[in-house]
Amino acid sequence: MPSHLTLTVGNVQIVALTDMSFPFPMPLDELWPEVPVEAWDEYRRRYPDTFRDDLMLIEIGCYLIRTPQQTILIDTGYGPGPIESIGGLEGELIDHLKAQNVQPHEIDTVFLSHLHSDHVGWNTIESDGQYVPAFPNARYVVHQQDLDHFRRPDIQANQSIPFMGPSVERLVDLGLLDTLTGDKNLTPEVRAVHTPGHTPGHMSVLVSSEGQQALIEGDVFVHPAQITEHEWNCHFDYDWPLSNVTRRAMLRTVEDKNITVVACHFPLPGYGHVVRENGKRYWKPSA
Repeated sequence: MPSHLTLTVGNVQIVALTDMSFPFPMPLDELWPEVPVEAWDEYRRRYPDTFRDDLMLIEIGCYLIRTPQQTILIDTGYGPGPIESIGGLEGELIDHLKAQNVQPHEIDTVFLSHLHSDHVGWNTIESDGQYVPAFPNARYVVHQQDLDHFRRPDIQANQSIPFMGPSVERLVDLGLLDTLTGDKNLTPEVRAVHTPGHTPGHMSVLVSSEGQQALIEGDVFVHPAQITEHEWNCHFDYDWPLSNVTRRAMLRTVEDKNITVVACHFPLPGYGHVVRENGKRYWKPSA
């Protein structure tokens, strides 16, 4: 496999996968409602590969974690598609898994950082007129607060893709969805950590092995600019004040402990560190 896609953390491997990448079809001043458009100028220069013309270029990243005990998939992208709300794109996650010589039946756990549609789409696939698990031997895991939140009719009414039935409730019906109510070790090396704000039950994943650590942050940070501007909230952050608290806490932790950050929506592979420059924090991708 291409070496730049693989991050080794002690005796654990993290492999970057993608479902798709595209310019998000929402103007910056709508996607980031309280951020003046001109405030992006510095970050256009610093992170040019995160923009296409006047739109944010977004990666729909997922991650494979290989431990001595388990093979864990973090998030499942938008799904097969075509996804009409983003121009009819079709997801490529399964193809990218197979390119890494991983078959869907080899996944032991599918861990869902949260229940937005771009993180759950490959949970199931359609077969003979019904939805079946895309990863037939896996248990699926999510925080209970997100399950409760996205079951609300008012929340479902605001979703551009009606994903809860086929991608989530179908797993509940089949007895394949497990819920967490707090932090929990998935394996001795892999710990799910509640990082709320983007959604009520949003979770990140901390990988620790042989004195090394990496944090798969989910959607705590959607764009590298937020490493510097940690009070910038995007349209999809549910609780802005709590999102700010979570980002500040995560920034302190990863900076103080020099933890590798794994960012799902940053350019592939999404590996990097928080560094200081003239007293400010910035995102520095791994070489």
